[in-house]
Amino acid sequence: MKHLIYFCYYLKITDWGKLKVHRNFVKQVYGISKWHQVLDMFRTTLKLGTAFHEYYYYGFYNKSMEQRSEYASMGFMYEYQKKNNPPQKRVMLSDKIKFFDAYKEFLGRMWINPLVATEMSVANFVKGKEKVVLKTSTGGGGRNVKIFEVQEYTPQGIRQLAKELHFDILEEFVYQHENLQRLAPNSLNTIRFITQLTEKGTVEIIGASLRMGIYKNTDNLSSGGIAAKINITNGKIESQGVSFDITVPDYELHPISNMKIEGFQIPYWNEVRELCIRAASKYQDNKSIGWDVAIKQDGPILIEGNHDWGARVWQMPAGKGLKNILSKYM
Repeated sequence: MKHLIYFCYYLKITDWGKLKVHRNFVKQVYGISKWHQVLDMFRTTLKLGTAFHEYYYYGFYNKSMEQRSEYASMGFMYEYQKKNNPPQKRVMLSDKIKFFDAYKEFLGRMWINPLVATEMSVANFVKGKEKVVLKTSTGGGGRNVKIFEVQEYTPQGIRQLAKELHFDILEEFVYQHENLQRLAPNSLNTIRFITQLTEKGTVEIIGASLRMGIYKNTDNLSSGGIAAKINITNGKIESQGVSFDITVPDYELHPISNMKIEGFQIPYWNEVRELCIRAASKYQDNKSIGWDVAIKQDGPILIEGNHDWGARVWQMPAGKGLKNILSKYM
């Protein structure tokens, strides 16, 4: 019954235009009829709780049902995260202002609320800065973010802009480590670092991926970015870059910098691990968190923590299903 509920939910949220592009691509390249794809996709959803787009993102059209069952589907992730991150406890992660207060020692940047700050406070905040970031405390996926140069607005103009956009966070622009800047220069490139707090209170590292922007100033896959798998022991990238666009091949080279992605060494990797383990250990309420970590020239900082982190950015670069890693925490 629950998979039927998921099926109806997916009918509502699916981008059917994008799904059509993927369906046409699979027919053209693999010769699988459109009707076969649709029926097979629906069958997979009803059996495994898989979102319609996951059928294409994970290449299920070329996989057996047994192989498909190894993936953590959207339905599985909903159940897993509901158990590990109780809905009534998630506000510390879903509200960025509450997150900033709770994890302030890990932020590595200053911020104010422009909706309540005085004009003088805004003026003092932006003084000496070239760029700042406006965003909403409840946004996600790289949306509802505005990056601008300080000289473009007066302090009063910034307050007015924040009111018009309903953006309640004004924060420092993060200048990333020079190596990450060379690799993908158009965006702040963050590490999705996934931790699991065990019943014994220890922290298990589930996995990590580097997210890179291409043409936009955000690195989210949903905004056109790419992701690659990070070796959690040594911090080296060990896959090519993958995207949500199945019509293009995986990226051996970053399309802007032409730098090779696989083999890239993440700076300050030991410090990244330590930062996320410390953050995951601070509170016990939410046990499964996908941390977004940026790396400045002098070390890593936390951008945010996600209670509803998506398994796609983790499984797609790995090229295989990883549900078994999470199943023991159900």
